[in-house]
Amino acid sequence: MKGQSSLELLITVGVVIAFTIPVLFLLLSVSSIGYEDTAKAQADATSRTVADSMNSVYAQGPGAQREVLVNIPPSTQTMYASDGEVVVRIKTGGGSFDAASPTIAKIGAGSMAITGKGGLIKLVIRANNNGEVELIDPAAP
Repeated sequence: MKGQSSLELLITVGVVIAFTIPVLFLLLSVSSIGYEDTAKAQADATSRTVADSMNSVYAQGPGAQREVLVNIPPSTQTMYASDGEVVVRIKTGGGSFDAASPTIAKIGAGSMAITGKGGLIKLVIRANNNGEVELIDPAAP
């Protein structure tokens, strides 16, 4: 009698596990797709915010400065401003994704690339005496 109940319990637990594991894999794959979409949206918003701030500082002229707090996705490889655009490059399952936003500002050579950072960071955007706009990370060494 005890052997039969043990076997029934083993079969019941096995069936429950057999149905639970595929459901868990499905949930994990769906959540990772949602994470990538969120990271892409954050990268787009970050590049747009920095580009708009650069345009504003450029319009104000030499000596203007603005501090911006942006949320950079954790999967960010690099963020830079050059050739009339601000680019945030993130790593996704399908390779790299570039979120680029155009800017009318003349970008100076003093702009730095921000690499290996994620989360909330403060950036300084300022117009130098030549009328060029620079992107500066005050926390950089």
